[in-house]
Amino acid sequence: MNIEYITCSGIGPHNDISEIINLGKNYENAEFAVQVSREKFFPYNDRYNFFRTLVATCTVNDVNLAMHVNLEYRTDLCRGIVPEFFQDLWTIKRQKGTQNADKPVIGRVQININGGNDKFKFYADKVADIIRAYPDIKFIFQYAPAQHERVSKLDKKHVSFALLYDASGGRGISPETWDAPVFQSHQMGYSGGISPDNVVNNLNDINEILPMDYSTWIDAEGKLKSPDNNGKKLFDIALAEKYIERAYQWQVKNGYNR
Repeated sequence: MNIEYITCSGIGPHNDISEIINLGKNYENAEFAVQVSREKFFPYNDRYNFFRTLVATCTVNDVNLAMHVNLEYRTDLCRGIVPEFFQDLWTIKRQKGTQNADKPVIGRVQININGGNDKFKFYADKVADIIRAYPDIKFIFQYAPAQHERVSKLDKKHVSFALLYDASGGRGISPETWDAPVFQSHQMGYSGGISPDNVVNNLNDINEILPMDYSTWIDAEGKLKSPDNNGKKLFDIALAEKYIERAYQWQVKNGYNR
């Protein structure tokens, strides 16, 4: 299998933007994602200002960025409502001279339909309209068996999207086994309890269930955090580098092989 992205989620204002940029430049398939919810991400709070600055910096740097959308914002998107400041962020493009010139800096948006309270309306036709309105952004939806009906309805709208297998709904719990892709026309990535220490073993297990030429990605968050002086767990760039490096070395050794 091929690892298209090694996703590091949970970056925030405590992180040094230059360290993220340098790590992203060293590993072209590294991706850095900000967690977005109404309580913690809004104009112009600390997390928003941090990420907005990072996006601006990446207009001239080839570093992969993503947004992971939760709770109320997730519910809005699933009703077909795109917050105005999302629209602003999603339309910021890379400048000439970068590998993806004139493409959105935020290349992927993950909508966490399996996390938190899942008792919300999912209007597949309106979600499909959002996907069509932003054709240069890859939209990702958490997948677990509980979300099969929602994903099936969206699949019938004949739009492009990807799925992240995350049975624990963002709680960072490893599944007993990884499931093979459920929808053949939609790429599947994998998340749940992945850490710098176990990423190689997890990649070995995931590789066993995927076709030899399959392109996937992995996503880690909770195990990339360390406590600060007050005991609050925050994204740790050093842990992220270990995770990325070990996944990268696995790819060098095993990519597209069984």
